[in-house]
Amino acid sequence: MAMQSAVWSGHLHFGLVVMPIRLLVAARTKTTHFRRLYRKPVHEGVPTSFPSFSLDREESDSDLNEGGEETRATPEEMNDRHMARHQYSPVRQVLQSEDTGREIRQEDVIKGYEIGRNEFAAIDPQQLKAAEIETSDTIDLFHFVKATTVDPIYFERSYYVAPDSGAEKVYTLLLGAMRKEECFGIARIGMHRREHMLILRPTKDCLVAHTMFHANEVRPGPHSGSTMEISDRELSMATALIKGYEGEFDPTQFKDLYQERIRKLIDAEGRNRIETHQATPASRRGAPDLMEQIRLSLSQIEKRSDAKPSKKPVRKTPAVVVKKKPQRLRA
Repeated sequence: MAMQSAVWSGHLHFGLVVMPIRLLVAARTKTTHFRRLYRKPVHEGVPTSFPSFSLDREESDSDLNEGGEETRATPEEMNDRHMARHQYSPVRQVLQSEDTGREIRQEDVIKGYEIGRNEFAAIDPQQLKAAEIETSDTIDLFHFVKATTVDPIYFERSYYVAPDSGAEKVYTLLLGAMRKEECFGIARIGMHRREHMLILRPTKDCLVAHTMFHANEVRPGPHSGSTMEISDRELSMATALIKGYEGEFDPTQFKDLYQERIRKLIDAEGRNRIETHQATPASRRGAPDLMEQIRLSLSQIEKRSDAKPSKKPVRKTPAVVVKKKPQRLRA
């Protein structure tokens, strides 16, 4: 398997030792990404006073076979009909001013910190740029601590620490010594516009670097009632229950059921591919042209009615529109 690309490369410093290394992403959340689509009826915008523009018979979940017997449509067939009745187009995010409601450009947006109700401290992008921490080319390992003293709650992101060419010997030596002493290394690095604290943790095959949450980022836990007194018998029963469920940790047995169901849904609906329709000048002119044709048709009907009076002219008007308008739509 090809080695993944490094997110950072530089040198690890501890004491007088300098080791060229690379950081490789160790884990990343997997999720299914969707695009937002606008779904509208195919005949959206057609005046409701002309219901005959849709020539299809009313949709139902049953049909008649050759023998005249009623048959039920399958869910897939019903879904196909439902999809055919709609048109889809991508949706874009629009920035609007809360004051005027007008659309604004991305380049006119700056960051602001709310210091009170409707009061903001406007921060210039250049000021934010100046406050960023430059990416360093070194990891300064300045402390070693016993592994049992580090609370995993401080772990943020994980990276594999891989030696560059020529550093294999010193890398293996450091890894072996840390495993023997069962200790973690504490270091700092400038990366992703911030200074990060790192925990270097030895595993069987390599070093793993974890970026750390700062102390003020970790929230206090809930009160667990740990001051309550428990009897030896209660403790023994709880211990026996834990031992009854003992086993090896195997992360492969845990599945993301939600993502699996989403993937099955996507695979099942894969055959119902839909085409999205981008707005074009021609399509934007469609509705005005349609209305103009309707107006002209009504004008012709009125002229005929004037030339040849009818006892019930009101009933004849929609009958003519019903015949002529669908033909023009098909053309």
